Parts: sequence; structure tokens; C-alpha cells
Amino acid sequence: MRRSTALVPIAAAFAALILGCAPRAHGESQKQSGPIEIERCQTIDQPGSYRLVKNLRASGDCLVIKAQAVTLDLGGFAITGDGTGTAIKGEKAQPGTIPQARTVVRNGDISQFALATNLSGTVEGLRVTSNGKGIFVPVGIVRGNNVQFNGSAGIEIADGIVIDNLVVANGTGIIVEEAAVITRNEVSGNKVGMDLTGTGNTLISNVVDGNSEIGLRVGCPSNLTQNTAIGNGTNLVLNGTGCRNDDNVIP
Repeated sequence: MRRSTALVPIAAAFAALILGCAPRAHGESQKQSGPIEIERCQTIDQPGSYRLVKNLRASGDCLVIKAQAVTLDLGGFAITGDGTGTAIKGEKAQPGTIPQARTVVRNGDISQFALATNLSGTVEGLRVTSNGKGIFVPVGIVRGNNVQFNGSAGIEIADGIVIDNLVVANGTGIIVEEAAVITRNEVSGNKVGMDLTGTGNTLISNVVDGNSEIGLRVGCPSNLTQNTAIGNGTNLVLNGTGCRNDDNVIP
């Protein structure tokens, strides 16, 4: 009996060692690896997942991203400026290089900045209202945003994809500098609906209506298919030659 009793502390210690080395429960592991919380305007200089947890007010720039592979979820919160700066700014590419498009920004409200976003990557699910300029993406994807009442451009992109956006009452709804795929956007009540200064664009299934000056201004050669442009000052302007203009509703 004495020998058995002596073994009890040893067994207890051994069990504690095993439990200490056991994997964490699933919920605990998720908590440890969850997004980094943001409560103020700041610089993000490490890759990873970040999440806004409160509304922010800014003077000048607010969130400046100086790392690649950053995912920023605004969590449905609002970032409000004082008419200056950029709400979310990414790294600039070196001259003559193609910018990396590894940043993702989603799910929130941006208003009252000189510029809402300036980054290469994916911008999706934002409400961008009453800025000097709305969404600027040199290279990337602009998807599912509500962009209204911005003074100059609602959405401006050099190369990439512009899809499923509502773009209303801006100076120019969508500007493409070089070439993009533009599809399933509703672009209404702007001065100019879409201004595609580059060539080689593809426009599919967009609705462009009620823009006061021009609905679609497109550099040719480009491909226009199944778009509707009605009720604009001028519905369609094609600059150059070689545009494919098939199955569109453009009086």
C-alpha cells in the first residue's frame, strides 16, 4: 500500500505533462490566430489579417499599408476624414514595375477624404461616399462596392476587373486608364458614366443610364457586348477604330 501511494504524485505529474503538451481546443486555436484588431489610424507594416473594431475619424491619411499579403476587414465600421488625405493607402510600385496586388480591403464605409483608397489588390464590399475621389486601384479587382457622390472619379483603375458595383452621382463613374474587364455594373446619374481612355477593354452586361454628358466613352479596339446605355446626354462615343459592338442596347 505504501508503494502504491507513493506512485500517485508521479502519475499525477505525468498526466499533467501529457495534458500540457496536448493540442489546444479548436476554439482556442482560432482565437490565437484571429485577425489583429485595429482601434485607431495607423501604419500596417506586417503581413496578416486585420479587423477594424470601431469607427475611426482621421485628419489626413488613416490606414497606411506598407506590407504585402495584408487582408483588412473594416467589419462594417466607418472611416471618416476631414476632406484631406487617403483613408486606406497601399505601397507605391517602383517606376517601370507592375505593382503587386496582394492586398484585400473589404466591408466598411469611407467618407469625407480627398481619396478613399489608393492601393493595388482587391477592394470589395465598401460604401464609398462624398470623397474628392472614390476608389483608386492601379492593378486589381474592384467588386461589389456602392460608390456615390464622389467629386471626381467614383472608381479608377489602370488594369484589372471592375464587377458588380453600383456607381451613382459621381463626376465620372468609372475610369480605366489602360485595359480592364468591366461587367455587371450599374452606372447612373454621373456626369460621365464610363471613360475608358485605354484600349483592349471588355465591357459585358453593364447598365449605363441617366449620365448627364456621356454614357460610354471607349477607346478602340475594345469589345462591347450586351450592355445597355440609355438616357444619357450622349449614349456612346467610340474613339478610334476596331471596336466590336454587338448585342448592345444603345439607341
